[in-house]
Amino acid sequence: MDTSTQRAETTDTDSNRQSRRHLFVIAGAGLILLTGVIHLVLVPEHLEETTYLGVLFAVNFVAAAVAAVGIYRNRRWGWWLGVAIAAIAVVLYVARGTVGLPATEAEELLEPMGVLAKAVELLFLGVATAWLTTD
Repeated sequence: MDTSTQRAETTDTDSNRQSRRHLFVIAGAGLILLTGVIHLVLVPEHLEETTYLGVLFAVNFVAAAVAAVGIYRNRRWGWWLGVAIAAIAVVLYVARGTVGLPATEAEELLEPMGVLAKAVELLFLGVATAWLTTD
């Protein structure tokens, strides 16, 4: 194989790798932003129930937007912020649905918007794991 063929194959492989990584970036930024938007939509409902939950949902949106920008700009901290947001949201959702949170009672675990948010967060965690564990 001559040098130009090797160079072309290397360039093609690098190009494919960059394309895949770009797809991960778009997926990661989009998924974490979507989870933030879902939480933003639920802010009024949770403010009525317990003020601190509404505030936490608003903070989730702001943090998710910051993470999405970081991810889109190819910053590792954006991915880690997104992982923290998604993981904490999943843990708090399960805690609220089983034992309850302060000033609240245990709630239905299979509430449609909650299930949607958790599905998006778990999907984000999968994409983030794939991105963070590849070169």
